[in-house]
Amino acid sequence: MSIILGLFTLLLSIAIPLALLLTTNFQVIHFALFFIIPVGAIFTGYLCGYGYFKGLVLSNRKITGGHYFVGLIMAIVCLVSVLYGTYYLSCFNEEEQKIEYSLEGNHVSDYEVNGYGEMTFPKYTRYMIENTPVSFSIRSTNITEVSNPIFGWIVTIIDYLGLLAGCLACGSSIYDKYEYCDNCKKYKKKKKIFDIPKPNGKGFFDELETLVNNLNMSIFLEEIIDKYKNDRLKTGEYYECYLIYCESCRSASFKFKLYEKNKKGKVVENDDFKYTIDVNYDFVRNYIKKDAA
Repeated sequence: MSIILGLFTLLLSIAIPLALLLTTNFQVIHFALFFIIPVGAIFTGYLCGYGYFKGLVLSNRKITGGHYFVGLIMAIVCLVSVLYGTYYLSCFNEEEQKIEYSLEGNHVSDYEVNGYGEMTFPKYTRYMIENTPVSFSIRSTNITEVSNPIFGWIVTIIDYLGLLAGCLACGSSIYDKYEYCDNCKKYKKKKKIFDIPKPNGKGFFDELETLVNNLNMSIFLEEIIDKYKNDRLKTGEYYECYLIYCESCRSASFKFKLYEKNKKGKVVENDDFKYTIDVNYDFVRNYIKKDAA
């Protein structure tokens, strides 16, 4: 499963940049935000690794360091393939004296350039890095262009590293999203079951821990949840509860996320907040059977 899906998204991450290059002259892997963040390369790398890492989860295989190494190799294959595909599509328009991307025309390999020689794949790649102007735009308005070999190499290396990082980030995000049961050798299931308004959080967590420690959850669990669930008051800030469980070994836990307002007043997840508490599987069977909230 991981091999099939991995090959599929790898091919997709190669085909999409080349298709856009051929139809619009847009080079995805060299698109950046704020002049330096290589979002195009990161997206391409993320897509490249998604099928492989997702396939590992679907195959109930725990993601390890070796899998990240495979993902890194896939990202390198993707990068080299996109670069070679760009070279393959590069033709020289003698009338306009410029390089165009097309399946027809005089390929650049038929020409020589002073200081570079015959346009082989490595020399063409070097030539494009050192001679292609880097455009800076704000809201689709071109404000300046920089054409400098050293600057070209710096920007290109950032883009290349962005593609590799995107693939590894994909694996990391999938690893963080799914919890693995080492006893049963498979991934646990996850279900959102309720929200608790932030102002009610302290009281709720105190009672929840008391119930868990006293093993009285069969009697009071739903009652305490209903007591604190309510609406999200006027703050809009809340705790989000997920039930993480394995049906094979009958283990279960509550995992909470905290959503708070940021400086702009937008409610976002607080990445620093982490709270997980183990619960008795038999006490939460009703939530396992219910549809997700």
